[in-house]
Amino acid sequence: MSVTNLNDRWGRAAMLVQEKPETAPRKFGFKQAKLPAAAAPAKVDPVDPELARKFTVKNVTASEKSGAAAAVENGVRSQWMDVTPAMAARWLKNNFRNRPMDGKVVDAYARDMANGVWVPTHQGIAFNDRDDLIDGQHRLAAVVKSRGGRTGSVRMMVTFGLRSKIEGSQMTTMDCVDRGRTRSVADQLKIQHGLKEGTQISQIAAALAGFCHESIRRPSVDQVLKIYHLFKPEMDYIIANRSRMPGLRSAGVLAGFVFAMASQTQPVHERPIAEMFVSIVWGDDVKEGRSLDAFPGVKQLHKFLTGKKAGLILASMNRAVADLTLQAIYMDVKGKGSDELKMDLAGRDFFRAANGIKAQQVSAMFELPKTE
Repeated sequence: MSVTNLNDRWGRAAMLVQEKPETAPRKFGFKQAKLPAAAAPAKVDPVDPELARKFTVKNVTASEKSGAAAAVENGVRSQWMDVTPAMAARWLKNNFRNRPMDGKVVDAYARDMANGVWVPTHQGIAFNDRDDLIDGQHRLAAVVKSRGGRTGSVRMMVTFGLRSKIEGSQMTTMDCVDRGRTRSVADQLKIQHGLKEGTQISQIAAALAGFCHESIRRPSVDQVLKIYHLFKPEMDYIIANRSRMPGLRSAGVLAGFVFAMASQTQPVHERPIAEMFVSIVWGDDVKEGRSLDAFPGVKQLHKFLTGKKAGLILASMNRAVADLTLQAIYMDVKGKGSDELKMDLAGRDFFRAANGIKAQQVSAMFELPKTE
């Protein structure tokens, strides 16, 4: 389809609504060139009933295709749009060929939208020239789940008209979407925020979030940074003094000690739980008179983490290892360290209560609007 015909199509659709075009966002301190708006009604043919039917049946209304300041290039139109839950739900009906939806991704996006920390970028929503949704299903589902965030709509860059077929190739445009390597939260902490220990910080923060809220997956950069600053003294101490041995260096172990230490108020290095941590790190090579024998629960944990099967502890086990770590510390705090160490949530519940407001603040970061 030529650019002229495509413009004509949008121009005709514009007659279905009398909507004043929005002004494109002005940022970065320089004057933007005015982008061409939809054709004026006086310069287009009368409304084609078949065209009007197509726009309504295919779930993308005429105003959505023609109502904002937009750029048209080689048959493709991109524009900033404030996407409401109703629009997002309608557009998802055009989601014919896509990978399965990942609920954890949807929840992560929805939390950012609900908390007002979703940032519009060039990555948004895209339709091909058959109005099939080819990019943005998770973002749209998040708009629905978050009820449009704090303002009732979420601003995104929306692109229409990408070619469904590429001339001279068996590929489609969708074959080229989302093929790059995604930057992880750890990458962003290192690159954008100068946190050298970004990997450990992101893993520990995720485990801390799990202590405070029941169902946590994929914390965002904003949430990880907030958790890091809430637990910064403890996290910095634990990361700086961590063991390099498999098992003992597990993010679950580190997170357990961070969470337990945060419940105490002495200077970090003087806290009793810090002494437990030094003991588990050094083991039989303990310095300054410290001994694992003083902490029988932690000693049992050390034996488990340094045994023959320690190398089998994977990152996917962090949550379970973190709970086990808290249980070992809890047993020693309560004088039950001589009992057999086994998986129990009593330790997690004890230190969640002991952390009080901090735990509540972390939990609140992951709340989503309740569905009716």
